[in-house]
Formats: sequence, C-alpha cells, structure tokens
Amino acid sequence: MLGIPTVTDRIAQMVVKMYLEPLVEPHFHQDSYGYRPGRSAIQAVGLARQRCWRSDWVLDLDIKGFFDNLDHALLMRAVRKHTECRWIILYIERWLKTPAQLSDGTLMAREQDTPQGGVVSPLLANLFLHYAFGL
Repeated sequence: MLGIPTVTDRIAQMVVKMYLEPLVEPHFHQDSYGYRPGRSAIQAVGLARQRCWRSDWVLDLDIKGFFDNLDHALLMRAVRKHTECRWIILYIERWLKTPAQLSDGTLMAREQDTPQGGVVSPLLANLFLHYAFGL
C-alpha cells in the first residue's frame, strides 16, 4: 500500500532522515546501492557487469512484499541500536503504527509494514535489511 504522508509528516520525516542517515550509513555494506546517497542503479549495474566477467553466475534476489511485511519490533530494535534520541524513536514508532485510511474512509490498523512513499521508509528498509542479512 502506498502511504502518502501529510506535508508536515514529510518535513518531519526528512528531519529524521537527515539525523539518522549519517549514523547508520557507515554501517551498510559497500555493495548495497538501493536508496543510498551518492549511489545509483547505474553504478550497481556497472559493478554487476564488471563482476560478471570474473564469475559465471549471478544471484538475483527480490523479497516479495518486503515493505508490506516489515516487522515493526525488529525494525525498532535496529533503530534503537543506532540512536537513543527519544523524539526520533517516538516519531518513527508513530509513523509505523499510524492507521492507513482506505478509499472508503475506513481506517486499517497497520501491524507490520513501512509505508511506501514515506521519505524515511527507504532508510528504515535498508536498516532492517542490514540486520536481517547480518551484514
């Protein structure tokens, strides 16, 4: 489900991203390219192409429904590993737990996901994957 945050939430998410990104970015694997500053899909393809000349195999991985099934407790554990800042933790928890409003106006509780479309969601996804893959 695509999450479209309010303007104030987009601003707050950008502030959280600007605070948290420098803390977590140095820990991410050097070959991780998705949604990272100074890295692009073109760079990832270039590196993959270069490595294909050295090996005769390629591993392609897609985690089906990743954003829709991200465990909130595990994600918050990862966030707390990098910051003790209470307002950062409070805001991230609120964004994760805020109910989604469906087209008919009803609210749907969110138990496990990070809304696609949020400014901070790609950073949170990368943080989760960093620990999920044990990097």
